Parts: sequence; C-alpha cells; structure tokens
Amino acid sequence: MNDYNSAYEIGQTSVQVANGLEFVVVPRDGSVRTFEEALERPLQLQQSTNLHTAKDFIAYVDRFADQNSLIFVDVLGGKIKAVLDFHEVAPSEIGKGAVNTPRHCKHVANFAVNHTPEFVKIKSASGCKFSQTEFALFLEDVMPYINQPAAAELYEIVQTLSAKTNVDFKSGIRTDNGQVSLTYSENIEASAGRENKLSIPESIVFGIQVHRGGEHYALPARFRYRIKEGQLVMWYDLDQLEKAIERSMEDTVTYIREGKTITSPDSSEIIQLPGVPDYINILEGSTNS
Repeated sequence: MNDYNSAYEIGQTSVQVANGLEFVVVPRDGSVRTFEEALERPLQLQQSTNLHTAKDFIAYVDRFADQNSLIFVDVLGGKIKAVLDFHEVAPSEIGKGAVNTPRHCKHVANFAVNHTPEFVKIKSASGCKFSQTEFALFLEDVMPYINQPAAAELYEIVQTLSAKTNVDFKSGIRTDNGQVSLTYSENIEASAGRENKLSIPESIVFGIQVHRGGEHYALPARFRYRIKEGQLVMWYDLDQLEKAIERSMEDTVTYIREGKTITSPDSSEIIQLPGVPDYINILEGSTNS
C-alpha cells in the first residue's frame, strides 16, 4: 500500500487507471506519477541483452522473435543487433502498401563480433617499422599463424636475423623467384668481412581467424624493407584487410541465417547447428533503437 499512500501524500485522493496503468495527477504542478512498479508484470517489455557468441545470439532470437522481428548487420563495424519488437506490418485492405502498427522497439539483442587476439596483433603491427632484431622476435612470436613461407624456411630467416646483428647491409634486390635478396657484410674487428646474402620472401601469408569463432582465412602481407647507413629496417603491409573482415562477417551472418555444420572435436560426430527462424529478415544497416 506504500504506492497508494504516496498518492495521498502528493495531494490526490484517488488513483486513476488507463490501459492497465495506475497513476495520479499531482495537483500542484499537473505532473503525472505512475505506479508501474506495483504491477505484477510490466506493460511493455524493455530489455537490452548482449550475447558473446553467434550460437547464443541465435538461441536468444529464436526464443523471443516474432514475424516482425528484424536483424541489422554492421559489416565493417562487427555489430549485429536484433530488434525483437520491431514495428508490426500487415497488408493493406485495399491491396496496396501496408498497414504499420508502431511498437516500442525496446527489446533488443546485441552481438559484437569481436576480432581474435591474433588478428588484432597482426593488424596492429602492419606498417610498423622494426629493427632487424625486433622483426626476428616478431616473426618468432607469430610463426604459428604464418602459412607461407614454410615453417622451416621461416625459422632459418629468424635465426639469421637474430644471429647476424653486427653486420652492414649493402643492398637488396628482388629475384625472379619472388624473393628479396639482401646483401650484407659481417663486421669483424672493425673491418668488413666477406659478403653474404639473406633471402626473404616477397610476401607473407597469415592463416588466422579474423573473428572469434569464425573460419580461418588467408591474409596476405607484402614484405617491405629499407637500408640506411648499413642498418636494416623491416615491416609488412597487410593486403586487402577490409576484404578479409567483410568475408568473415558474411560467413558469420550466413551462419546466423542458415546455421552451419561442424564436427565435434571429441567424437568426430557431425553436428548441425541451427540458424534463426526463416521468417526473420536480416538487413545490412543499423538502428538507434
């Protein structure tokens, strides 16, 4: 009865009801005070939920969606939002257009398709200038994610870059086989020793998951270098980065729409994961609701 007592305290002796909602009008300023918290159930569902995996997003949407629910996809932003109580649409009685019945659009499910830590590391290092030693350490760190060149060849490059630190680099040329041949002289007791060559691939191909829970993609990068006063500076530039992000997001959206088939890592059993109900439309765009 505390809510009713509050009504008396603010100056009104009767509680009004409209559309199932109890309220009072405050005499001194004409404001309306409602008592929705006293109802057994809220009049409108207002819920914003954040899901962390596509599987859980699909399960949530499947539980609460209806024929008017919509899913909006921001491809490059990595955001997917389901508005479960989107506006109702019915065919017009005259056969043209539609009859729109607005709803609050307050029941939403959000799924942020996060980048994997390895993708973030490789993306953030693109274009960064490394010293000879720094580049060797970086290659050693990301070696598990490199498909090309082969591990044995890459390991040899890392070992050479790590060991040959007291050297003067002279020049670099691109050979017919698509590699970069770097010429250097080892410094021995302040005098130049014999010349050596270090061959490095013209490109590196990473094989990584772009988004958490997604497929693996080949992510090519162009090898770059600069020689200044005998010192070697190395880096790489990722190629078609936006395309890789777009492809990964499209695969995620396809999974949400159609489901996907996976193999259980424990029993090698084939498992069919469902997508959202067929009647839900998925649109590329965003909404402020």
